[in-house]
Amino acid sequence: MLFRLLPLSLVLTVALVLNAGAALAQTGLGLVEPGNLTWGTSPTLTPFESMQEGKPVGFDIDFTAAIAQKMNLKSAVMPMDFKGLIPALLGSRIDAILSGMYITAEREQLVDMIPYMLVGDQLLVAKGNPLHVQKRIDLCGHRVAAPVATLFEKSARELAAQCQAEGKPELEVLTLTSTATSALALTQGRADAIIVATPTVVALMRENPDTYEKADQPFHNDTRVGMAVRKDRPEMKSAVESAIHALVSDGTYAALLRKYDLPPSSSVF
Repeated sequence: MLFRLLPLSLVLTVALVLNAGAALAQTGLGLVEPGNLTWGTSPTLTPFESMQEGKPVGFDIDFTAAIAQKMNLKSAVMPMDFKGLIPALLGSRIDAILSGMYITAEREQLVDMIPYMLVGDQLLVAKGNPLHVQKRIDLCGHRVAAPVATLFEKSARELAAQCQAEGKPELEVLTLTSTATSALALTQGRADAIIVATPTVVALMRENPDTYEKADQPFHNDTRVGMAVRKDRPEMKSAVESAIHALVSDGTYAALLRKYDLPPSSSVF
């Protein structure tokens, strides 16, 4: 090792310079807590993030840990309700958001979003498809569940409006707290279908092959998922983008896609 060949005093001097340089770089990021990348997530959207034995797990958990490492920071995750994520970021309680968050024009007015994945939406029904749902419009007159304040809810309400416009029976939209509670409502018979992200379809059907069934083809297939940072933190955005590009270059990003059974087409890079 090079350090073993140097006098102890010089080794200490080099270490101090390196640490000072890292600290100076971190200061420009405006971190909530020095040395940490403090980020918020709603751990209810498998395979992005969920709770397992009391700990958050999933693609976003591993991905953010890798980003933080590239930035010489520690990953500090703060679980919270999805609807509270952007207020927490704007209120400087967290440095970033990674929570399977879709990039929309409305969100981009509030925060800067860094895309890292492409997904679509899909209907899931109970195994056996008891209502014989072949297309989304077949749900008119029934019940669809979606997490509140998400694009899944927006898709559900658009479908409800289509049912009304075409003179079909009313579609009841159940807005619940999360994808996990929506999936539970389907298994309990309180909903006839749920709208979820295509990666979530893969995860749910892998974990519960006798519980769910796909209905209709995926839609909104070019939806971008992004990491959110504050607009007044351009240094943070630049640092995160550099870290992500490094993870793509060294193969870490592709390895995480494989780990969570996500197809190569999920990549935005």
